[in-house]
Amino acid sequence: MRNDSGGYTLVELLIAMSITAILMTAIYQIFQTRQNSHVKQQLVVEMQENIRAAVSLIKREIRMTGYDPAANDGEDSDGDSAIDNDEESAGTGIEKAGRGMIRFTFDYDDDMTTGTDERITYGFADDYDADGDGIADSGAVPLGRATGGGQLIPIAENIQAIGFAYAFDHNHDGILDTDDGTADGNVVWAFDADPSDGNDALTTNLDNNLLAAPVPLSDIRAIRVWILARTREPIRGHFENRTYAVGGRNISCSDKYPRRLLTATVYCRNMGL
Repeated sequence: MRNDSGGYTLVELLIAMSITAILMTAIYQIFQTRQNSHVKQQLVVEMQENIRAAVSLIKREIRMTGYDPAANDGEDSDGDSAIDNDEESAGTGIEKAGRGMIRFTFDYDDDMTTGTDERITYGFADDYDADGDGIADSGAVPLGRATGGGQLIPIAENIQAIGFAYAFDHNHDGILDTDDGTADGNVVWAFDADPSDGNDALTTNLDNNLLAAPVPLSDIRAIRVWILARTREPIRGHFENRTYAVGGRNISCSDKYPRRLLTATVYCRNMGL
């Protein structure tokens, strides 16, 4: 006797369910792959925007270092053949030139003083960088900016290291000093090995060799900046295994955080005028 119910057999149902499961698995894997790729791209874009904004701000403000309209006018009011007192200039320039921090001033409003918003510091807070070397003690931390003698306020997140180095014109011949004393030599990049000792001067080059003599911070003519950032979260399937050179130091990484290193050189157009 025929069965004319028109239904599906158990074997047909099992085959259909198996095909559906295979298709759903493939669709889910494609979705997951695309989702992971999207998340990775978003984290990387966020990191890049974060670090570019920080570098742009630092460059713009460093260019103002030493801006001192009164001194640039060259009015020697006391007749001592020097622009060197409170009536003749605001005394602007670089105050601290560390490897992991910098402090500088400018007289933007031309009032013969350096107000709170005209004294700028960049670096890591002590809680994040106890030895002040510019390398975060643990992972990645906020990079701070302070005005006056105030607290460092974060301007960029997830920064692993920051570095500063300073080129100078010690003999005041209008040319940056080089390792062999010639215009074709390698520019000497240096820093103050101990910015907290009160003897503010460049003492050490990037190879950690002492300079022949300390160089006054007023002789600085250019500043190089390094910032190493990483994503705020690790990324599945990514493995970072490389070494980054930040201000004369090698920082080795071995984890799932993508990183970016940006460098910039800023010429202090207001220094040495």
